[in-house]
Amino acid sequence: MEGPPGRGAAGMRIQDRPWYPVVFMVVLSAVFGTAVSTVEVLSLPRQQAGEQARLRARVLQAFGVEAPTDPVALAGVWKARVVEGRDEVGPYYALRERGRVKGYAFPFEAPGFWGAIFGVVAVDVRAETILGISFLRHEETPGLGGRISEAWFRDQFRGKSLEARDGRVLEFVFRKPRGPREVEAITGATQTSNRLGRFLNEFLAGLPQRPVFRRGGDG
Repeated sequence: MEGPPGRGAAGMRIQDRPWYPVVFMVVLSAVFGTAVSTVEVLSLPRQQAGEQARLRARVLQAFGVEAPTDPVALAGVWKARVVEGRDEVGPYYALRERGRVKGYAFPFEAPGFWGAIFGVVAVDVRAETILGISFLRHEETPGLGGRISEAWFRDQFRGKSLEARDGRVLEFVFRKPRGPREVEAITGATQTSNRLGRFLNEFLAGLPQRPVFRRGGDG
């Protein structure tokens, strides 16, 4: 004779069985895990497209070119003006203007106070002058180290010479700049300024030796 619904042969409810909580959690985890994985897979192309658009916008920003906010327009400007390349050191981006290369942009990963700082620096075709710098992402404190993304800080690099003196291309100072090589560091963000400054001096000093300048790129 059958027992009440939901009960086993001995009259005990299935929910009261000792194995029930384990099976229930396994099934629940599998369902939610599958759902999360599905959402992640479906959203991955959109995330990758967003990262690509963000990188392209920052490369153009470093070159001093206004980047359209519309993704389609941004892709059009990128296709018309930028050539992606790679030398023995790593990737680079060449900006074309009237059929000739105006300069090269190089991505970098610098140490910050709270984490890595990802950015792009652009220089002229002879590796003599900095065209600009931009920051893709970082984990620095908003209002302090995070101010490296602000225009006043980034604009200081435009037009600076790449010539190194005493092993340094730039002088990071915690006051208003007085000399042509000086860049105003961020007051209250000493660690961010010092770490970024040390990295950029080494990175910039090495750019003229990049193979792309020896062989003239692919303008």
